[in-house]
This record gives sequence, structure tokens and C-alpha cells, in this order.
Amino acid sequence: MQKGKVLLGMSGGTDSSVSAMLLQDAGYEVVGVTFRLWSDIDVNCEEPDYIKEAKLLAEKLNIEHYVIDLRDFFYNEIINYFKDEYMAGRTPNPCAKCNVVLKWKFLKDQAERQNCDYISTGHYANIEKVNHKFYIIKGVDPDKEQSFFLWGLDQTILSKVILPLGELTKTEVKEIATKKGFIRVANKKESIGVCFIQDGNYQPFLSELLKKEGKLPEHGNFIDANGLVLGKHKGFPFYTVGQRRGLGLSPNEPWYVTNIDAVTNLITLGKRADLYQKEMIVRNYVFQNLTDIENNVITRIRYRKQAALSKLEIINDTTLKVHFIEPEWSIAPGQTAAFYIGNRLIGGGFIVK
Repeated sequence: MQKGKVLLGMSGGTDSSVSAMLLQDAGYEVVGVTFRLWSDIDVNCEEPDYIKEAKLLAEKLNIEHYVIDLRDFFYNEIINYFKDEYMAGRTPNPCAKCNVVLKWKFLKDQAERQNCDYISTGHYANIEKVNHKFYIIKGVDPDKEQSFFLWGLDQTILSKVILPLGELTKTEVKEIATKKGFIRVANKKESIGVCFIQDGNYQPFLSELLKKEGKLPEHGNFIDANGLVLGKHKGFPFYTVGQRRGLGLSPNEPWYVTNIDAVTNLITLGKRADLYQKEMIVRNYVFQNLTDIENNVITRIRYRKQAALSKLEIINDTTLKVHFIEPEWSIAPGQTAAFYIGNRLIGGGFIVK
């Protein structure tokens, strides 16, 4: 008996492909959608490989499939956000931003157009209902667990989400594809990092964006906490709080970036100990249930790293303060914070101070 109709975000990769197989096995009617985001945004060429791969798999599985061109929206909302954050002296998190303002919004819209009962993706996470509220729960694979990026989803979306890979490891997912005869799917190279950044180095990409707009920043000074000039930097947007490598200073001095001032073009350097903080400010927060913050929570400020016991204090409708039980290291304005009780993701927001 068919369980219902589900819209699946298909990237052409292993995870979403195996999700399609598992959903079919479970008795769902699957409809696939692939978003065309960054690739060849300035070039009118043929479809990129990931769209071809998604179409091919949909055909093999007899899945209805759609391609939605979101390149203009992606550029306006994500690329411009990426550039503007660096130009403000902050360190953006484009993947978290994309999940909040783009991917899930358009998945929900497309699901409604196709009369789908559910929405699904290949994220390694789970869904759980607690006290009449739906929550994201950490996936079981510690190396692939992706709940950190999903704090921006509200109840209208979470109530419809199915995540087939939450109880699986990446190895098990590859084994499923192999057993079903999809060897090519099982052996696909995994995409890592930001989709529009090559080799993990954002500086060339950002430089090109700024050159096009005539906004390439001038060189400026590295200073210490007392204002003493320590050397020259190549432009404040090309550095992040906590950075040690690539400063161009004496390797015998373990300097770290502790502050970036976009107005004065000054970058303050300090020692590792200077990067420990007891508090931070988070804005544009999202919680499934505000009563969850009455208890101590676990705060994560980096994907897969730094889980710190904390107390949250609501300042107003958009702003909260995080009080760390123990000082936390290298908090970068512009990044995101995700809040947990145990394995349950209860909310998150953008770090501003």
C-alpha cells in the first residue's frame, strides 16, 4: 500500500540517490527536484553534470523529475550575502544561509505545487516529535551528521520532513547502492565544502567579485591590542577571526586574528589565549519551543566541532546572549550557532558579537 507522495531534493550524489531508493522501498511515490544554483551562472552552456546525473537516476527509478533554475535567486541571496559579510569584517556561513532562505523554502513550495504529502532530502539527521513539536535529531554517523545546518526549519516544514539516512552510516549508504546494482552511484566522489568555492580557498573567488564591483579593499595594518603596528595585511576581507596561518609575519610569533575592523581597515592580532570568550550575541534566532532554553543547552559554533555547555538569555524578539559555562575559543562574528539538548536540535541563529 502506498504511503503517500514525497518530494525529494536530488543533487545527483550518492546520498540523495540512495534516499530515492529507500523511499520507494518504503512504499512512497517519489517526485524528484534538482535546483540549479551556482554552476555556470554566467555562462549559457549545457546542463552541469549533477543535473544530468539526477535526471539519469530519476529515469532509471521511474521517478518524475523537475529542474528549477534558481541561479539568479542564489546569486542575490547567497553570493551577495557571502560578499557583504566579508566586507563587513565578518565570516559568513553560506551553507547555513542557503538552507534557511533558499533550499527548504523552495522544496516546500515545489511540494505544494506537486501535491506532495512530504519533503525529503539526503541529510544525515533524524526527525522526532516531542510534546507536539517536531525536532531535528542528530544522525547516527558522527562523521556525516548534518543537523547543524538545519536549525532554521520551522514546524510547517519539519512536520512534513522524512530523512531516510538518519539511522545509516555513509558506508551503509554506499553498500545499499552497490547491492541494488548502482555501482556508479556508490562510488561517486563526495562534494565537500561550499559549492561555489574551489579547493576550499575563498580568497580568489571573493577577489574576483570585489574587482567586478570596484570594491577591492586596500592593504592595511596589523596591530596589537595596544595599537602597535605589527605588519601589513592585504585587505581585511581576506582574514577571519582565529586565523593564524597566512598572516605573512614571523613564524616565530604565534599571532592570531582577534578582531577585524572594516571601517578602519585594521586587523588586531593577539595570542591564542586572547580568543577565549565567556559570552556571545546571536541574532535572528529560531527555536521550536522557547521553553527549551530554560535548561542548560549545548552550543555548537562549528560543524562537527566545539560542543559547549551554555545558558541562553533572551534579550528581545531577535537577539539572545549565550553564556558559556567555560570560556569558548575563537568565536567568529558571521558564523552560526546551533543549540542542542542532548541529540535534539532546539534552535540556532547568526553570531554577531
